[in-house]
Amino acid sequence: MPMRLRMMTTRPARRAWTTIGVCTAAFALSATSRALDGPMPGRSSTESAGFVSAAAVRMHEDVGYLASDLRDGRGPGTRGIEEAADYIGLTFKAAGLRPAPGADGYFQPFTIGGTRSAGHAQELVFRGPSEKAITGQNSTDFSPLGIGIGGRIDRLPIVFAGYGITAQSASEKLDYDDYAGLDVKGKAVLILRREPQDEDEASPFTGKQMSRFANFQHKATNAFQHGAAAVLMVNDRLAVQGGTDHLMKFDDAGTQVYARIPFVMLSRDLADRLLAAAGQPALAELEKQIDSDGKPRSRALEGWTLGGRFEIETEELRTKNVVGVLEGAGPHADETVVIGGHYDHLGHGGLLSGSMAPLSHDIHNGADDNASGTSMVLELARRLGARRDPPPRRIVFIAFSGEERGLLGSQYYTKHPLFPLSTTVTMFNCDMVGRLSEKDELTMIGTGTSPGFDDLVDVLGRSSGLKIKKVKGMTDGFGGSDHQSFARYEIPVLFAFTGVHRDYHRPSDDSNLINYNGMARIADYLELLVLDIVRRPERPTYTRVAEHAPSNHAKDPARSGMSTYLGTMPDYEASDQPGMKIQGVSEGSPAEKGGLKSGDVIIGLAGKKVGTIYDYMEILGAHKPGEDVEVVVKRGGAEVKLRVKLGSRSGR
Repeated sequence: MPMRLRMMTTRPARRAWTTIGVCTAAFALSATSRALDGPMPGRSSTESAGFVSAAAVRMHEDVGYLASDLRDGRGPGTRGIEEAADYIGLTFKAAGLRPAPGADGYFQPFTIGGTRSAGHAQELVFRGPSEKAITGQNSTDFSPLGIGIGGRIDRLPIVFAGYGITAQSASEKLDYDDYAGLDVKGKAVLILRREPQDEDEASPFTGKQMSRFANFQHKATNAFQHGAAAVLMVNDRLAVQGGTDHLMKFDDAGTQVYARIPFVMLSRDLADRLLAAAGQPALAELEKQIDSDGKPRSRALEGWTLGGRFEIETEELRTKNVVGVLEGAGPHADETVVIGGHYDHLGHGGLLSGSMAPLSHDIHNGADDNASGTSMVLELARRLGARRDPPPRRIVFIAFSGEERGLLGSQYYTKHPLFPLSTTVTMFNCDMVGRLSEKDELTMIGTGTSPGFDDLVDVLGRSSGLKIKKVKGMTDGFGGSDHQSFARYEIPVLFAFTGVHRDYHRPSDDSNLINYNGMARIADYLELLVLDIVRRPERPTYTRVAEHAPSNHAKDPARSGMSTYLGTMPDYEASDQPGMKIQGVSEGSPAEKGGLKSGDVIIGLAGKKVGTIYDYMEILGAHKPGEDVEVVVKRGGAEVKLRVKLGSRSGR
């Protein structure tokens, strides 16, 4: 008997109906579990492992395979994630699921931005008065870095911009700007690595610890926002104290584009030759002067220009979503319920992977994130596929790739759906469901996206012995998880999540730390939820809910440390385009109130250019909630200027 829940707060009849519905669903679930499980494995094996059900055993096997060192962290483009995809596809087939029409078997392939590397054609030459030239040799005198872009440049005027830092922060008691009074528009800026007074504990920066202004992201975005056309960076004196001036290799600072201008490292010898030819002090003297009083020594290198050619090659990665279909029967058979979770992870981590241990290159197995959620999708596929009668609605099971890169797999599916989104009635997302604690607390996000969801998750939670923590709206504009790609299209969502822990995005997120008995209980609970939605006579209606306070399920570096809030969701599939394209804005957010729309490309913010998401982050982080700023967007081929009052993450 299908159970329909609306607002169950007043009528006793509705409460009675709820009780009958839960008991009926629970009885059906028990029967299905017995039919699927059969006799329990030998008592000695289950007791030694501590498992209390065959479901826990199955999920232990899933997670053990997916989070094995042999899967190498399931990074897109690796053999490990391909093996994981094959495992998921075979499990869907064994569960009786069919491939989706239009798919490649059980796979939905797509491409994502892949490995960037330096090409063979690299040239750099300085030209001065009377066509005097200083030519650099690739890998000896200069090296392009992957945090910038390639291209040809010709006769760019050159300026020395100290450390390339703009640090004006009252809270941090900093008032230092290498760009103050310096015109760098359309010019190449020569800058030093790190920051001033970096051996002085009394420095207004952070002395030997290095502040955020010393990082490559700040230097690249700061140069771009001031209008520079190229960056030339040299090692500071600390980097050469051992007597060797090592050039960084192409990918030493990462390969994520921070600024859409060339970013090139020079040897100190080449930089000193240029400074001497321009009649300027050597780098060591300029550093000494800056450190003496903490004041910039920026200047133009009159008469000298930069020319060059920097070739960067990009090899796109092919990856795939894994899709299995359980067809429905009856008048609502053309309606779809999606059950999904991502199966990719961080590989070996690294500076730009989102790893919380960025200097480690150990395998990040991602047992909880998200081998656990993938196993949950597989377990639900087994259970629902084993039922004798077809469901009243189609159920589509999807394991998404590319979530850790910015929800790429779920974004691709919603842009290229295998079943119409107009008839997709609910999306269930399973992401990090492997750490149910002794408190038995399960977070359900999206309970406000359809009337009755709030009460439904409560009622079924009590019957399952779980304590349900409800979040009505989305987790945040940035990051989050794959449910957001569906909510953007006004599809009700429910996202199951057991919480972030100290192993999140670290090599220590291993399969031995998973609570498999807890996962089996969550699977019981989610099966009841799915059966309720699948059996309803009427499809759930979508309700827009203002974004909730940010979840601790932050899966994007764009959110780290930022208190100022705009309320946009980036379109990561468009990350190779200049500006920051947004795929949606949050209801009630400053972005919505200011007139920003899905599909807009932000190219300016608070009077500065935006070329990448990192420009956006840098600018937004420099402003306070309550400030009124201009946002420039490209919309339909035209530039549109909007005014937005910035909000606060903690009080929106």
